[in-house]
Amino acid sequence: MEEKIKNIMEKYIKDVEDTCNILLEGINYRDNLNLKTKKDFFDYRMKKSNMEFEVRGISYRLHGKGCMAFNKEFFLDWDFGYRSRWCGIDPWKLSMTIKKSKSQYSEYYDGNLIKKTCEQAVKDGIMFKKYEQYYFAIPKSETFKPQFPKEFDTLVVTHRDSTWSLPRNKVIDKFIRKSSWVYNKIDRYNDKYNDKYVLSFLLEEKEIYSISYDDIGYPEGAIKIMSDDILHNLLKAL
Repeated sequence: MEEKIKNIMEKYIKDVEDTCNILLEGINYRDNLNLKTKKDFFDYRMKKSNMEFEVRGISYRLHGKGCMAFNKEFFLDWDFGYRSRWCGIDPWKLSMTIKKSKSQYSEYYDGNLIKKTCEQAVKDGIMFKKYEQYYFAIPKSETFKPQFPKEFDTLVVTHRDSTWSLPRNKVIDKFIRKSSWVYNKIDRYNDKYNDKYVLSFLLEEKEIYSISYDDIGYPEGAIKIMSDDILHNLLKAL
């Protein structure tokens, strides 16, 4: 993948993340809430019928699976992304964003060209495709092999102000087996907007190992077990 288009895509994703966080700040201030993540926002949407917002001079217009955000200086259009990601790369929404932003990169006004670039990146292992959007894969050079303890009797999960304690079981052991690598930058975001969990492994009430978890920085098999099974059941009980 050419460095220029890679930089354009990465900036687009970052701009969407920043713009969504501004929206959360605005909703929090107006409604006295504490939304921090995409999941928080989706839960909010289930309770409210708002489709339009104005925050810091930015107009937000929800549509279908996504949103547009714009003012006199910029324009963004995106579909909400996979799991906790605010967005991925939809070739046509990115091309429209580039065009309406009057970007100098006029050659990328073409959604078909962006799609072709993304499809090649998938073949090269640089990106992966999920539900019609493309996402950058985590380079193996930015991962490490976690040293989970062989002997432990309890898993403690901490998330924001909540803590759960789980006795060791086959599901936890399966999660460990699937976690063959972990992104070494899970803590890269400001904690204010990072939907991060801390997994602590205990033996006889003493912590012997701790590691951060999110639904991006682990292998998909491990994420399905932790997010879709273990964490889903814990959060459902709240």
